[in-house]
Amino acid sequence: MATIFTNIQVLPSADFGADGVPFHCHAPATGLALVGFSVRAGEWIDQVTPLFAELLDDGSIGKELSGHSYGGRGGTPVELRVRPSHVVIGLQTRSGRYVDAIRLLEARWDGAAIVTSETSWTPWIGGRGGVERPERLLEPLGSAVAIGIAGSAGAFVETLTLVGGQVLQLSAAAVTAAAGSRSARSASV
Repeated sequence: MATIFTNIQVLPSADFGADGVPFHCHAPATGLALVGFSVRAGEWIDQVTPLFAELLDDGSIGKELSGHSYGGRGGTPVELRVRPSHVVIGLQTRSGRYVDAIRLLEARWDGAAIVTSETSWTPWIGGRGGVERPERLLEPLGSAVAIGIAGSAGAFVETLTLVGGQVLQLSAAAVTAAAGSRSARSASV
């Protein structure tokens, strides 16, 4: 089956940075969901790079691809990943002028749907400062996953939120039928 995403939404940011350059990054190909971040961090989150992977029909997650990096080059490299067969469905930050730390809400992918009874937060990564901001969860809960990130960054990441989409799986028969229908219409014109 082919996995696509509908009802694309950008969650509001709860952070307050104002000087950075805005960014908006979707997965580099159709059917990929957010499974973590490659981060450079010290007292603040210096840089964030989203990590994406394909949602497979057997409930596993395919090969990972990195998105673009946003922010500066300081800090120490660290990765924040969800567990195997899990995807990102929420984000929480601690921030002041910059994002100090982040954590992700993960849920298991079973090959057809998100299993909301199996969710948990990853550990925090980054610095220890900042105000704990409200959790941002993708809706509708149970059928939406993170497929990108948005925010602003300069030398440090100033704001960070998720781009989400509702999972829609198409069978090969439906895709073939739709393609055949378009071909028939084209021939009759």
